Amino acid sequence: MTTSNSKPRLPTPYSLLPTPYFLLLLLLSLFAVGPLMQPGYFWGAQDARHSVYFLFEFNKSIQDGILWPRWGPDWAFGYGYPFWNIYGPLTYFVGEGVLRLGFDYVPAVKMVFALSVLGSAITMYLFVRRLMGRSAGLVAGLVYVYAPYHLFDLYVRAALAESFSFVFIPLVFWGFFELVDRPRFNALIGTALAYAGLVLTSNAVGLLLITPPLGLLVAMMMLLRLKDERPGTGDWKLRATFRRLIARGVPPALGLILGIALSAIFVLPLLAEYNYVRVDQWTGGRYAFGGDFVYFFQLFSPRWGFGASVPGPDDQAGFQLGLVPVVLLVLSFFAVPRIPQTNTRRVLRFFQGMTLVVAFLMTPASEWVWRAIPLSSFAQFPWRLGVLTTTGLAVVAGTVVARNAQDSPIPNLPISNSPISNLPLVTLTALIILSSYPYLRAEMRDPKPTEGPVSLAALFRFQQSSDEMTGSTAWTRRIPGWSVLAEQVTQGGSIDTKVNYTAIPPGQVLGVHSVEMDSVHELVWVYAADDRQSVTFFIPYYPGWTAYVYEDLGEPADDLKARVGPLVAKPPIRTTEYEGWIVVPVPQGEHFLEVRFEDTPVRIVGKWVSLASLLGVVMAVVGERLLRGRHLW
Repeated sequence: MTTSNSKPRLPTPYSLLPTPYFLLLLLLSLFAVGPLMQPGYFWGAQDARHSVYFLFEFNKSIQDGILWPRWGPDWAFGYGYPFWNIYGPLTYFVGEGVLRLGFDYVPAVKMVFALSVLGSAITMYLFVRRLMGRSAGLVAGLVYVYAPYHLFDLYVRAALAESFSFVFIPLVFWGFFELVDRPRFNALIGTALAYAGLVLTSNAVGLLLITPPLGLLVAMMMLLRLKDERPGTGDWKLRATFRRLIARGVPPALGLILGIALSAIFVLPLLAEYNYVRVDQWTGGRYAFGGDFVYFFQLFSPRWGFGASVPGPDDQAGFQLGLVPVVLLVLSFFAVPRIPQTNTRRVLRFFQGMTLVVAFLMTPASEWVWRAIPLSSFAQFPWRLGVLTTTGLAVVAGTVVARNAQDSPIPNLPISNSPISNLPLVTLTALIILSSYPYLRAEMRDPKPTEGPVSLAALFRFQQSSDEMTGSTAWTRRIPGWSVLAEQVTQGGSIDTKVNYTAIPPGQVLGVHSVEMDSVHELVWVYAADDRQSVTFFIPYYPGWTAYVYEDLGEPADDLKARVGPLVAKPPIRTTEYEGWIVVPVPQGEHFLEVRFEDTPVRIVGKWVSLASLLGVVMAVVGERLLRGRHLW
């Protein structure tokens, strides 16, 4: 037994083994996965088609040998868009792994959704178990899984990346809590990996929704710890306070820096090249920030639907916080003062306050706050803050069953101590699940002709019917509504070249023949009668597209690719006035011309920073274990 000022014991290898609490959590979380086990797919859900076709495009790049995709070749009716350069790809790496197991696109997406549910249950359990024990972890994990907004993300929005981000959110909060409360090597590495995972999964959730409250939590904990320590008096007090503040701030700062470094392969190009894309499709029109607030009564209304959000109180979807989570939040204000660990109480009060503040920010009364926040347009809808309310409600829910004794927040309970014998706990877990049972629904149906079966033609039909996935780069002044490339695919053909043959002038002054093409390059043979000719490609320009001209060796006559000779020139790329298509001038004579999407300097730097950081982490972990004389595995 320890006092309230004692440092908590860390998990022992025995305590990390599966316990009845952990196994019960996984078992009870399976109900949330139940709708995914039905045959078919919820094609009508808001982002359900996006999730499938994002994976479809991602897999196409992987099959072309691109280990880190950035360019989506079939976005915007086949013209292409640098989607993966500004959208976190980690979820689709997971989906790609499922595809490699033999699953088709739709089952693979459903499998990733299922993994996100079970993964989020586990990570919330581990975080809250660290704070208040296993029974609290069980309750928190179930509230996290069955919170209405989480189910809304799964089965109404079908937002794959945001759903998967729920796995990393508890790990990020847990990691930074440890780096302030009891900084150590393992906590630093785990925090950095968790933060990188969150950003690579959903940059909007990681950078815009989670990082600000995370910073507030760290700052609050640091200042309160300094207050507790109360260094000397006078000038020495000021100096000592400053030194202690720096010392306390170094571990979380290192965790943040290392997390950004690990994700630099994505974060650096995102920040440096974001302005080179048109995002008006994401931040304008029906996605523009406006009146999509959650009215106060909607936070408690049991209404549930599968429609889209609309300005005003008549949404067809439900945005409630959940009856049981709200009741547990109220009870937590009575339970938190009885928790003996000072830092645990402070963290719980932070999550209580965060939940209340964020709930206010979701309502129309907070509109003046949103107007004052420059980044509000990127959040699109205030109800997206449900990610934060779900997290806060889950953490504080565990307080009602937290251990009130003066012992460690991670008690070494014997394996025979089963939660089944605890009737109040069993009753509470049943109430959590039953209160959300009406929302465990997915509208399964067959795809419409504009949605599937999954194919390139169906992707183009979906783009046209929904006006989705039609973004373009900053060089494009006219957003396309259809294309000759999409037309030939929907008519049963394929895209074998992106050369705009209609731009070839008459009079046999220019001849072009495509040799090979994949997601990020095309090689063509070209004949130019003079130096005034150029080849136009149905590809909107974006930094990284580069042109090369090679010598035509002339032999053998039946194998054009074997005739590619040395590099002759690297001509500058021009663009068409309205479409922003790539235009490449070619020299007189017969040559080979290649356009290729390559890494820019900032992408190369990001790649090497991430690689070096990852190798550094591996070497540091191995070295730390060897120094301590422990086995690596």
